[in-house]
Amino acid sequence: MQLPALQSVTVEILVDNFFDVFEPSRPGIVERVVPGRLKQPLLAAHGLAYLITLHRNGQSSRILMDAANSPLPLFNNLKALEHQVDEIDAVVLSHGHPDHYGGLVSFLGQRTAGLPVYIHQESFHPKLLITPRGRIGPWTLPRQDLLNAGALLHENSGPELVLNQALLTGTVEASTPYETPLPGPKRIIEGKEEHDHFSDEQALVMNVEGRGLVVVGGCSHPGIVNMVTYAQKITGVRQVAAIIGGFHLTAGGDDLIRNTIAGLKEINPELIVAGHCTGFRALTKLAAAFPDNFMVSCVGTRVMIVGG
Repeated sequence: MQLPALQSVTVEILVDNFFDVFEPSRPGIVERVVPGRLKQPLLAAHGLAYLITLHRNGQSSRILMDAANSPLPLFNNLKALEHQVDEIDAVVLSHGHPDHYGGLVSFLGQRTAGLPVYIHQESFHPKLLITPRGRIGPWTLPRQDLLNAGALLHENSGPELVLNQALLTGTVEASTPYETPLPGPKRIIEGKEEHDHFSDEQALVMNVEGRGLVVVGGCSHPGIVNMVTYAQKITGVRQVAAIIGGFHLTAGGDDLIRNTIAGLKEINPELIVAGHCTGFRALTKLAAAFPDNFMVSCVGTRVMIVGG
């Protein structure tokens, strides 16, 4: 699918699991927030929300990707970073887990007009998690609640353009032997519980002129290497400028971490920014494996990919 070339992409991390004032910046590429200059403190939470700004032909468009685990960190951090609800042009949901859609209905309810919401059609299935400490869930994102709040729904299963500038991958095609869903996640289809293969999870992909792809994931349950490789396949663009998101690696064990690092080295992105569900053990191994181009995703961070 042809993906328009953008002049630049900025990904601002509104909500993530981490906030660390001592993480270094890279001027002009990755800029960390300065807490003393904010109107109010930022909140970290087990959730994810990105504000993505696309620049093309002198015009700017803004996408909210995911909406945190609840309205509290989402609205707090929007205010702290001096953003307004009505400046968003579209919402993208990475997948149907509540740490990604928890603030969505409230966010839509604060808008003065309806908003396009791009979501995989299978994200509405109830989901649950089997853990050593018992069952958690089920969680359900009601379609009608979104419609009542003003969502203009765009439901997809395959690749779909967002605002004619970015691309949602749709269901990710598996290409690696080591990236397989963990046994704990389940979903409910027509009243029957089944293993969740995360067919609803998708990445948001942008193409920056002269730099290549910017691939943004939520939890990357289908595997971050699978997601980037599939993005390369459907866009026809091999060069990767940045990979950003939660990678969900530590829970998969050391073999998954090691194989994923090897896969990322083959892709050879200019920048890797990981956080959320990646897990501390995996983050430390990524930092060691990519000393020159890995950074931890922290609330308030701005990642800027400028065309050349």
